[in-house]
Amino acid sequence: MLRNADNNVNYQLRAKEFSVGDRVVPYGMFSDQAGRVTAVWLGIGMVDVEMPNGNKRYPVEDLQRFDKNNDVEPPGTVSTPGGQGSVPVTASSSRVAQAHAKKALYWTQRDRQYRMSGPEAREGKPTCPRCGPDHGLQKATYKRRDGSSERLQGCPGCMFLIKDADIVNFGPVVADEIEIEGQD
Repeated sequence: MLRNADNNVNYQLRAKEFSVGDRVVPYGMFSDQAGRVTAVWLGIGMVDVEMPNGNKRYPVEDLQRFDKNNDVEPPGTVSTPGGQGSVPVTASSSRVAQAHAKKALYWTQRDRQYRMSGPEAREGKPTCPRCGPDHGLQKATYKRRDGSSERLQGCPGCMFLIKDADIVNFGPVVADEIEIEGQD
């Protein structure tokens, strides 16, 4: 019976705990079915074990080692997801709140309608939702059709484009800003 590990084991680090001659047993087998390590493959995290029925290769996370007194020796590595111990709830809740705070232009309604965050609305300048609050959107001209140009807001960093009318709480478009060819 083989155990398939589904946790975050650093197999290369765990493979360093094994050496040729160690007495090991695969998880789920009895200690009297143990074998001896004949080769350790650090790069791939595998160990060759001479078992009573022949030599087999096992992943290091599927093997249990025994010490000199034939007692089970637990692994010395830590396989906690993220590699950290527990985090207090108060610390993580503030971090989560900061991560979900609206810092830039964000999607709010159907048909790609966006809303400016509080600081953006106070300044009257939208910022890029992809690049963050450090990248303000700049005026851009798009499509020339029938002698007129469509005015957009664009991010020079990631090329995010949006019409002024698609920002719900953005000021009204001034008629002077619409350029029509042939009219002076």
